[in-house]
Amino acid sequence: MKHLLQFLVLIMVLASCSKQSELRKNFNCNNINSEQKSEQYDFHKNFKLNIPSNWKTTLYYNNYQSEIISADTVKQLTNTYILDASYNLGTIEFSNKFHSKNDSILKAKNLKIIKSNTTLFQNKPSFWYVANGAKNGFDYHQFNITVLLSQNTYFNCYIEVYGDKNIDERFCDAISILENIEFLE
Repeated sequence: MKHLLQFLVLIMVLASCSKQSELRKNFNCNNINSEQKSEQYDFHKNFKLNIPSNWKTTLYYNNYQSEIISADTVKQLTNTYILDASYNLGTIEFSNKFHSKNDSILKAKNLKIIKSNTTLFQNKPSFWYVANGAKNGFDYHQFNITVLLSQNTYFNCYIEVYGDKNIDERFCDAISILENIEFLE
């Protein structure tokens, strides 16, 4: 009986590990970031990310936002990515006005959405997109996700990928970090 119980627990653990999130499915992610990580809290301690220990991380805050910006500064810019995650005070709705504003901002930066979707992120409504274009003389891709946390707060994260190689792999690596976020509210 004891062995049967251990076997069932093992099956449940393996099944939960193989279940991919909707985000990971959209990018055909197989990899999981396995670098040694350290806990990083935003300035106001609204959320916590586990970021690779050797990355350079900067905190920013004001009365409405608390932000973590992090990147692997040892690698070439075209071999890594920049992760910017923020907890924001304010109301947001995924309405036509929201999408029009995003489109206007992207158009002003000469970026074009190449894929987007709504999904649940940690059981909260979210909208994400990937845009591409050129920035600072490089091919450029940006993944952006906005998550409604409450009536008066939302989370936003964008991932910047420069160059034209291993784009989805770098997005997958960043998504594996992002999916382990812990909201502390």
